[in-house]
Amino acid sequence: MMNSSTSEVVTTLVPYLPKGMRGQLSIYKAPNMRQKSSSRGFTLVELLVGMVITSIFLAFAGSGLISILQSHRQTEAEVDQHVQLNRAVDFIADDIREAKAVSTTAPSGWIVPANYSAILYLTKPDDSTVAYYTFDTSAGSNWQGPQVIYRATASNAMGNPLVDRVSNASPGCSGSGTSGFEVSPSPLTPSDRSVKLCILGDLPNGTTEIVQYTVTLRSNDV
Repeated sequence: MMNSSTSEVVTTLVPYLPKGMRGQLSIYKAPNMRQKSSSRGFTLVELLVGMVITSIFLAFAGSGLISILQSHRQTEAEVDQHVQLNRAVDFIADDIREAKAVSTTAPSGWIVPANYSAILYLTKPDDSTVAYYTFDTSAGSNWQGPQVIYRATASNAMGNPLVDRVSNASPGCSGSGTSGFEVSPSPLTPSDRSVKLCILGDLPNGTTEIVQYTVTLRSNDV
């Protein structure tokens, strides 16, 4: 099998050669060699310009990515706070449903811990008491604040935290309470069978969100 680059010898007749030289003449045909295209590398200036352009592009891309991540984290924090506020209201509402009486007045002999503000008292069917307080974190706390709602089951005990980031502003429900947490009607007495809860929470973006819920006591005992 002949290679395309193999040289060839072509034999032909040449009629007009001088006497004594007529005959066959072998003509050498040069091989058909493909010429390789020459390649040229990048200069130092071109490399530097490319590096500068790439650096600028990466800087803009990185800035945009950081902005997207920050926005995503803030959105997640806002959603989480919304969930926490609704969960707190649902928890208090379930507590009220199980009570036989509600009031904004402390039972006889009940002591509220220092730096805590009493909001709501529940009397359970077994005559035990559950109290809901707010705590101002400016008095010193590891919570974000400015207010935290606590649930206590014993006199002069701070109880357990229920929800953080409760606002210092009033929810505007015209009820009894302190900043961020109100119950109505005001005043709330053991004869009342329906309670409206209002909690105003602070969101990470600087705005507030109010959660309201009206719950009715299920127990017929007063």
